[in-house]
Formats: sequence, structure tokens, C-alpha cells
Amino acid sequence: MSKQICASCYVVDFKSKELLMIYNKKIGKWLQPGGHIENGETPIETASREVKEETGIEIKPIGNMFQNNIEPLAVESYNTRIGNMIDIQYVGIPIKKVITDNENNQAKWIKLEEVLNSKNIDSEIKEKFTYILNNYSKYIPFETNKKIKQKKR
Repeated sequence: MSKQICASCYVVDFKSKELLMIYNKKIGKWLQPGGHIENGETPIETASREVKEETGIEIKPIGNMFQNNIEPLAVESYNTRIGNMIDIQYVGIPIKKVITDNENNQAKWIKLEEVLNSKNIDSEIKEKFTYILNNYSKYIPFETNKKIKQKKR
């Protein structure tokens, strides 16, 4: 069986420490938005498109730049009930937080405490969310980051 190539995005609101998630009915767990790469798309374009399709939210991808491209957070290989896949994972911030869930994914923002305590969220996602909160704020555009730091005072 061949592997499906996918891309996904951990969309994080750093100010409220929330993660945008969708409920995957086939797997029975909360996951980051993502899906299959279409012909002519780059993985980061796929991740952005899938977030928009699944939640209605437009994002700005963030992360370390390498040769004018944002590096992925991770590249994972999975064997699941829905097939064998490789998932190229990115980090993004929402342009606006209003969810319009046209695909009935039960999309929602989940606070850090709930993510860490949920039995329906894999430990890998919990670890990555914590890692992102601790290490990715330096990639947030200056104006957005300035507002977050002012709120903490």
C-alpha cells in the first residue's frame, strides 16, 4: 500500500494559549487541521488551504526560514485506520479567530489545560503544543507579539 502525502497545521493563539482543533470521526480523536496535498500545491499551501476549508480560519504560517521557505515543525509517518500517510506539519497563527465550520468537523479552540488533560488528544499533540508555546513566539510578527507581551503585564 502506498503512502498518502499530507500537510497539517498547528494553529495557535499565543495570547489565550489555545490550539485550533478538529474532531476526526474516523479516528475518534481531536487533531490539527490538515489533508492531502493536491497537484501543483506546496505542503505549506496545502496546510493553509486545509485550515481554511475545515475551520474557515485564514492563517499566517510561522517558523524558521530556510532558503525563503518556512521550515515544517515536523514530518511524521503514520499507520492509521484511514491509511498510511506522511504528514508535513507546520505552525500558524490565525488572522481572525472566528470559526466557520462548513465541513461539520466540530472545529474549536481548545485551551492549553484542556488539551493537556484530554483523553481524546494524543500525547504527541500535547507535547508539540507545549513546545510551540515555549519556542515559537519569536516567529510571531512584531506587532502581534508586542500585543501579546503587553497583555501578560
